[in-house]
Amino acid sequence: MKLFKKHRLILLLILLLAELSFPQINLAQNKEIKIELSSINFVGNKYFTTTELENVIYSKESPGWLSQFLNSFTNFGSPPTYFDSLAIDDDIQFLENFYKENGFFKTKIRAKYSITKGKKKEATLTFYIEEGPPSLIRYYKYSGLDSLSEDFKNNIKNLITIDSTDQYSSKLLEDNNYRILSFLKDHGYMLAEYAKPIVEIDTMKNIVDISVEFKLGKQYKISEVTVEKTGVGKNLVSDELIKEVTNIKPNHYYSYHEIKLAQVRLYRTNLFSSAVILAGKPDSLLNFVPIKISTDVGLLNEISPEIIGINDDNTFKLGLSLSFIKKNFLGDARKLTISTSAAARNITRFLTNFSLNSEQIYGYADLRLSLEQPFLFGKPINTRLETFGTVEKKQNEWNANIYGINLNLDFELPKYAYLTSLSTYAELQNSKYIFQESYIRNIFADYLRREKYNLYPQGSLVDSLITNELDSLVTGSKSSNSNNLILGIRLGSNNTDDLLFPTRGYSISLLLEDGNLLPYLLTSFDENKQAAYYKIVLTSTMYLPFLEQGQDALGMKLKIGNIQTYKGFPVNIPLNQRFSVGGSNSIRGWKARDNTLALHEAQLPENPTKEELDNYFSRGIAPGGFFLFEGSFEARTHLTKTIGTALFLDYGNVWYNVKDFRFDNIAVAAGFGFRYYSEFVPVRIDVGFKLYNPYDRRSLLERFNDSRGLLNNMEIQIGIGEAF
Repeated sequence: MKLFKKHRLILLLILLLAELSFPQINLAQNKEIKIELSSINFVGNKYFTTTELENVIYSKESPGWLSQFLNSFTNFGSPPTYFDSLAIDDDIQFLENFYKENGFFKTKIRAKYSITKGKKKEATLTFYIEEGPPSLIRYYKYSGLDSLSEDFKNNIKNLITIDSTDQYSSKLLEDNNYRILSFLKDHGYMLAEYAKPIVEIDTMKNIVDISVEFKLGKQYKISEVTVEKTGVGKNLVSDELIKEVTNIKPNHYYSYHEIKLAQVRLYRTNLFSSAVILAGKPDSLLNFVPIKISTDVGLLNEISPEIIGINDDNTFKLGLSLSFIKKNFLGDARKLTISTSAAARNITRFLTNFSLNSEQIYGYADLRLSLEQPFLFGKPINTRLETFGTVEKKQNEWNANIYGINLNLDFELPKYAYLTSLSTYAELQNSKYIFQESYIRNIFADYLRREKYNLYPQGSLVDSLITNELDSLVTGSKSSNSNNLILGIRLGSNNTDDLLFPTRGYSISLLLEDGNLLPYLLTSFDENKQAAYYKIVLTSTMYLPFLEQGQDALGMKLKIGNIQTYKGFPVNIPLNQRFSVGGSNSIRGWKARDNTLALHEAQLPENPTKEELDNYFSRGIAPGGFFLFEGSFEARTHLTKTIGTALFLDYGNVWYNVKDFRFDNIAVAAGFGFRYYSEFVPVRIDVGFKLYNPYDRRSLLERFNDSRGLLNNMEIQIGIGEAF
């Protein structure tokens, strides 16, 4: 008996050693045999795309050889992904849960895999899906709100977006519950909550009944507001000012939204390194709750030198800036800013050789003084008063001096308003432009080439006849000088999922502007130097998931604008108020203001005399138009967390007025781009090609088939932020 037990013990030890030395071969865990998952297939899915389903499961396809190669020695690309047979059951469970969350309660899923033979083994994983019909919501009932007033009940009803014909989804249910809960927390019910929803599913009729119970709790008012300050500037900012900025009043009902908004107001003043607003322990007997504001006050005086990169006039410029900021200037969280900046493509050359008469460099220099405060007449209206002076030089085109003063009012909007931004502004400016003779000669030559001699190709093709006519027509540089009083309003509604990289949703903005209405009404209007006009610009964007991966998007933009004079002549409208296309934020196959010649076609009279031409060019040579039509399609995707690419198609142009619009004058450009997503904003490089040039009617092959064809039809654009 003892011998048997001894032998049994030895046998168990042998089996244990064998298990440790020769583990069971498993495709998921064997480190010696690594099989790449080359393909994941879905069969039978109709409602959801393959890409959507791939995002749900744990298993991932192995990236291509190029991505693996780059990843082997850089941070770009991705490493290979290996097949794990143990993950299949989990993947099926993930898919079934995903379908249930979206109303498919009869979905059946099974999976199969196969492994290729040979030296390099690769796995193919296939999911077979029987989706079944989706379930619709028959009713959405909520209880526990009977004690609310009728106005509150009606407001809550208006917040509900569930209809009896909607397909069930857990996200739709969660969104509606959150809207109701947010409304309650914003109207005093700070402890409101709801129980887990009861979802009853009738799989025979494919319907869902939903019941949600809300627990109101008591409705609280604010008892007091206290302030706690730390930081180097804590003695320079009063408690009363902090309370005024937050605009939280005792005896008002507690509102979670107002508290978050108050924090935004504090940060907007730029006085605080940190600002936190918290509710204290509520008094259940008296239904009051205290509010505590904790702030860290930073330095109130700042000097900031910067290297800047900006999109100015649809062109990327590199420059330098220096600003001095005095916070809490004269109290009331007022901010005084004095800033100067200069930018150019070659900033060193621009600063060292700056001269208004030089035709070799271009850029701009700017000096501004602004005063900003968070309140106006006791209301939370962010107000900025600014005076400025700008000198701008366009290479071989024009010199500009612009100075003036403007007032901007940015209004704070209610939470449930459709509009998300509203601002108004008034600006008084003087603008003077001096046009270079070479610029005038080029536009004369283009007019003669196309209108008189019917020669479309542009460039150095100017025969002796055109040259002789130019010598007789061009007598030197021209200038324009005008004073303008501009009143405007901007309205916007942003319904996208992200401000920097939107992948879903839409946005709409409307600009309404009037120029010189008051001078016109007050009879101080000079028709020879001014134009009274109105401007309307409507911009709409839409974003759809491109590959359904969350980091990809198909963006679409449409922008339409019109400027109409009601007194005076359009040629007296300043350059910086006109429309232009081309550049890094517009039609990227052209430089800024590069394809706007349709304006000059429309203004010129038939068979003009020298006097008419001279008068036209002296008053209306400035580029830009008065009717704008442009748009873009752009597919964006992330390769890594910080690197992305884009493919785009841009189209559009400007015309003298809407009557001159012609489809064959719409310029079209296409190209590709790269993005670097920094911690602040994306930096992008786009390469655009002229697909259709309305001012060069040669075929695409003819335009590219010469020594400089590629360079003449390609532009490299550098920009900050997405193009739209």
